[in-house]
Amino acid sequence: MIVEFIGSTGSGKTTLISEVHRCLTKTGRVTTSIDLATGLLGLRGVTNPTLQNLVMEFVSLPVFILALHRHNKFIGHTVKIFWRNTGFSMQTIHNLRSLVRKIGRYEITKHLGKDQVILVDEGPILAAHMFVPAGNTYTPEEITRFTDLLPLPDLVVYIRASVDTLMERTLRRTDPPREVDLRIRHGWRNILNVLLPCLINSHKLKIFFPGFWLWKVSILLNQDSIRL
Repeated sequence: MIVEFIGSTGSGKTTLISEVHRCLTKTGRVTTSIDLATGLLGLRGVTNPTLQNLVMEFVSLPVFILALHRHNKFIGHTVKIFWRNTGFSMQTIHNLRSLVRKIGRYEITKHLGKDQVILVDEGPILAAHMFVPAGNTYTPEEITRFTDLLPLPDLVVYIRASVDTLMERTLRRTDPPREVDLRIRHGWRNILNVLLPCLINSHKLKIFFPGFWLWKVSILLNQDSIRL
């Protein structure tokens, strides 16, 4: 069962994943998509974000190339939207590297994570982050198309926090994003207002809004892992 955690930078995704992982370890087989992938190189447990990304790119690139024929429409559509604003730039290179990691890790998770609960941080859904700098140049139809092509998990956990909290936590990070401002925070929320209804209505994807009740997430995952 693949569970993707989504939310803005600073919302608490990584912290919640760590706590859910700790709780579920006592009751069944659970791992994270990062540990699953880095474990291929014997580097399970790496916590430094920069090192994680480097390892993920090394592991994900060959898997991404082998799976390109399955995701070429999704990749092409995603690149077309963010390219409008970024063009050929360092931001575009950053986005392309992120896509390689997301798709490669998704494929690794699908093939190696059977009979486990896989907790995913920075999965394919968060590729929508790349649309934020494009402002309002995307259309609802393009977001709908994005969800139609999106490699989907079995369950989504959406973590939310106030804008002030997001800003405070983001600026405290050791690896803060290149741009941190209110426009980006509100832009991401605007995209989600279109994206989430599409995922729920068109794809019947289960989306859970946990608030502060960690035990609800653990119970939900245990129940769903049994059913699935």
